[in-house]
Amino acid sequence: MIPVRAIICGVSLAALSSVCAAGDTRVIRLAGPEAVVGAPVDSCRPALTGEGGPVAWQVLLVHNRAALAEGSRVAVDNRFPICIVEDVKASDVELSVSFTPIAGKIDQAAGLIFRVKDANNYYVARANALENNVNLYHATNGVRRQIAGVDVSVPNAARMEGNAIKVSLDGRALIEVVDRTIQSPGAVGLWTKADSLTAFYELTIAVIRE
Repeated sequence: MIPVRAIICGVSLAALSSVCAAGDTRVIRLAGPEAVVGAPVDSCRPALTGEGGPVAWQVLLVHNRAALAEGSRVAVDNRFPICIVEDVKASDVELSVSFTPIAGKIDQAAGLIFRVKDANNYYVARANALENNVNLYHATNGVRRQIAGVDVSVPNAARMEGNAIKVSLDGRALIEVVDRTIQSPGAVGLWTKADSLTAFYELTIAVIRE
């Protein structure tokens, strides 16, 4: 199981030297113990960036633990199923999620999205167990562009942090960049790619600045 943490604290130069202090924390159990395997998701709104038809976020049982997974597994490279928590709107936010990569020939990816405007405009920090890398992207008008990335093993633990914007794995800082593409508040959520089968468990959200 991979715990992933992402912190976004503004994109101004001043924010680079400031300290993030998380606000009220909210934990979303993406699939509770009472959830029915195969049932549709109600913890976030399914959507799609790219191609390949409808997405299928649903309850999955992994080692007797209920999880949320995108199960359509369409083998199209330009396909990014997302699930948006729409009642969160924040500029600065701390996110964490635990996940288990299970299968995928094109990708075995899991990501956190933030400053989400809609299905085609957001940031995503993602770990890929098949490629063994951690990348940071922004999607604008449905086109994904990499901001930074590091090749690193993703065996059983990952931690992503951003302060305009910083990404780390297992507590080791990997990426630190400033990107001003998306500055206004947005929603948060989950992200995956193509035929990835990834089990997501709890999503923790702390709004730092709305």
